[in-house]
Amino acid sequence: MTSRSNNSRRGASKSKTTGKSAGVSLPNWAWLLAGLVIGVFAAFLAGLTPSAKDVRTVAEQVKSSSGDDKKTDHQPVFDFYTLLPESEVTVSIAEPAAVATKTQSSKPDQKPAATTTSKPKKYLLQAGSFRSAKDAERLRAQLLLEGLAPRVEKVSVGGGETWHRVQLGPFADRVSLQSAQKVLASQNIDSLLLQLK
Repeated sequence: MTSRSNNSRRGASKSKTTGKSAGVSLPNWAWLLAGLVIGVFAAFLAGLTPSAKDVRTVAEQVKSSSGDDKKTDHQPVFDFYTLLPESEVTVSIAEPAAVATKTQSSKPDQKPAATTTSKPKKYLLQAGSFRSAKDAERLRAQLLLEGLAPRVEKVSVGGGETWHRVQLGPFADRVSLQSAQKVLASQNIDSLLLQLK
């Protein structure tokens, strides 16, 4: 009788075990982790949708800009056609000292005092020009970290606009000018070479 009862128990326990293996059983921490991931994803999606306040603000801006367009004629205004020729500076690529020695050797009758009385040319490097003072200060701080000494110059141009120019210099010698240009080029900053009058 004991062997029958053991067999019946074994059979009963086997049927219970097979029932459990048929269903998916995950530990509690897995369910918690899955719920957390789904919650974070839902919060991310909710953050992507604009709120009603944002939609109203954009709609008001569109209405105000369309109202301004009706008041003005639809002709665009381009001031750079007049501003660029006025601020154009021609800079020679040759080194100023080399040009002076070439002129002395080609004309021996010329007095050497004429070349010594002329002032050495000074140059500025303009790293950027911004309407926003914050942008100009950001570039200035970046250049300070690179070991340069930039300054921000506030300039008013035609039409009453104010621009903030980030400039380096003045440079009297070519070596310091070229080293500053190399630093700007390493930072992917295009510079504009300006000659001081």
